[in-house]
Amino acid sequence: MITRKTALVLLPILYIISTLALVYGLGYYYDFDHTVISTGLLFLGCYILSSANKFTLISLLVTFSVLSFYFPTGINYGKPTADLLIPLLQTNKLEIIGYLMAVKQQILITVVFIFIQGLIYYLNKIIKTQKNKKNKTSQFVSVISFIFFYIITLFGISYQHLEVNDSAFLKNIISAYQEINLIHEEMKKYIGSNNNNIRVSRLNEDDNTEIFLVVIGESVRKDYLSVYGYPLNTTPFLNTANGIFIDGLVAAGPNTEQSLTRTLFKAYPEKNKIDWKINFVSLAKKSGYETYWVSNQGTSEYGDNIFSALAGTTDKSKFLKKGPYYTSFNDDNHMLPIVSEVINKNSNKKVVFVHMMGSHEPICSQINDFKSNFKLNNQAGCYVASIEKLDLFIKKITELMKGKKYKLMYFSDHGLSVEPDRVFHDLSLLQEYQVPLFYLSSDEKKHILVKKAISGLNLIDFYSTFINIKTNVTNENYTFHYADKLPNNSNPIIYWKKYRHLSDIVKNQPPITDIEVNSASINIKHQ
Repeated sequence: MITRKTALVLLPILYIISTLALVYGLGYYYDFDHTVISTGLLFLGCYILSSANKFTLISLLVTFSVLSFYFPTGINYGKPTADLLIPLLQTNKLEIIGYLMAVKQQILITVVFIFIQGLIYYLNKIIKTQKNKKNKTSQFVSVISFIFFYIITLFGISYQHLEVNDSAFLKNIISAYQEINLIHEEMKKYIGSNNNNIRVSRLNEDDNTEIFLVVIGESVRKDYLSVYGYPLNTTPFLNTANGIFIDGLVAAGPNTEQSLTRTLFKAYPEKNKIDWKINFVSLAKKSGYETYWVSNQGTSEYGDNIFSALAGTTDKSKFLKKGPYYTSFNDDNHMLPIVSEVINKNSNKKVVFVHMMGSHEPICSQINDFKSNFKLNNQAGCYVASIEKLDLFIKKITELMKGKKYKLMYFSDHGLSVEPDRVFHDLSLLQEYQVPLFYLSSDEKKHILVKKAISGLNLIDFYSTFINIKTNVTNENYTFHYADKLPNNSNPIIYWKKYRHLSDIVKNQPPITDIEVNSASINIKHQ
């Protein structure tokens, strides 16, 4: 039996522990400044004042317990912003499972926190049953004070030029949601609309390419491909394939939404602006090509997925998933018959976009019935197998185009942190941004490796020359065949919450190489 005296000692300790947990779990520590201290004091004030009566106490403890479900996200990524909420709103059931598997340790913090809130209620109950009741005036003042602190803590107060607790948690969520709606309204207004300011001309009038294939990879780190030096044979086809392999592409962002909106669309970092009218599809259509989009990414339940909207501007699009919450898992290989149908549809020149699930977490779910040379006894083994599966997928696509004049470019949106028992997003990890970029062609005669640091923001420039055009909105110097002549961008710009240089990312994670192998051999040719 806990006495009132013991409860009076324990309660302040639990208030302080809970306050620190809220500051840490809701992501305030992530960008530490003077506001973190004031926010912590507001949380603590709420706890102290909540003991005014049973209603205020329960209201606070339930509210803070609900907020604690954000802890796994806040610990990893910080306070809620539009950049963080967009991927969460556009996620699907499979991604949620992968996310929960990656943050299971942080979920334990949420469980412990909720238990502490229950203990706080119990201790307050002990104290109240063993003391005289406050007079009504004192209780009224305490309740009003609590409501004032409660509102400031969660929502902040803005009056004219006065801002109190501008970083309030729920205020951040509301502001982020409003920003997301503005982004999507702008995107819907301009994507697919005609831009008469774009001027396009052919680079080479003698180019007789029939099919331009753009394969968009998912969550693939460059350093797990043996064609880039990984010691285990994960890319037997690419190791000897004739093409140009660029070692040095830096993804524009650490997740699909942040990266591809600045890769597939024209981004202006100096203005913090994306021109939705200038994109991979609009450039192809402006050039007179037929356009097709085949995707295993699915459409978003949120309804405004940027990439499904972009796909909708092509002449024909096909999504294997009709909606993220109402579909079963689909293998990337299920796209191959659709791709085959598209490339054999007619003799018109066409640009075909293929958007893979690739190495997306939960990683072992991507392997399906693929027969790997690696033992799938942990998450890292599954990740390595997913790279091997990617290699076979690229091989099968090139086989579909045998006898045709084709060009293929592949790049991944971002990488992942790979640990033996966990594959997840780590935004502070250098390898999240180091991704593969390569070019294959029916006319290529050599296997060439080019070591060159290149920003993902320039992929739209590579793409324009890839489809044999030059424009007034892209740089025609960015071409695969002259990539070695480009200036080395040793500190490219990336985007996460704001534009910054890659040098801001300092955490390093070498690839795991002690993967159990069934059979593998390396055969790489570079010229």
